[in-house]
Amino acid sequence: MKKLSILFSGVLILSACSSEPKEVLLRTEKGSTDVKKAPVHSTAVLTMEVEGMTCEMGCGGSIRKELKATGGVERVKFDFVEGAEKQKTYVYFDEAKVSEKELKEIITTMNEKQFTIGSCTKENVDKTTQPSESKSNSSDEAAVVNMEEDNFQLPNLVGILKDLVLN
Repeated sequence: MKKLSILFSGVLILSACSSEPKEVLLRTEKGSTDVKKAPVHSTAVLTMEVEGMTCEMGCGGSIRKELKATGGVERVKFDFVEGAEKQKTYVYFDEAKVSEKELKEIITTMNEKQFTIGSCTKENVDKTTQPSESKSNSSDEAAVVNMEEDNFQLPNLVGILKDLVLN
């Protein structure tokens, strides 16, 4: 029985080693079946000082998610400074799809009114200098990543295993 388990382990080791690069498929979105949304082309940028943010990933992610859900926001960017009372926030949006007032209302009412807005300015965006954000693939598409692996070969592993089984 011990020899059989050693043989089985050897076969697994041999089958796991290969010299071909692996191709890994990565899903970019989890099982979303929504209709692909039209891309947003921002016509204005709203620069705000937001109070109440404790971290860029959590608070910033929540704000970004809520604003993008309007369908009129292309990008949300933060100049986050750890420990600062106010965080500078840039919202690139399409004025034909969502208003400045709606954006402010979303931020000030989320998370049980955790965030408040200080000074705020709106500027028109020049189409040639508009920020671009990486476009994610739809749920039916997958990104292909080629990974090269350094594989090693054990000398005479089959011979060693054969000797173990026969002896």
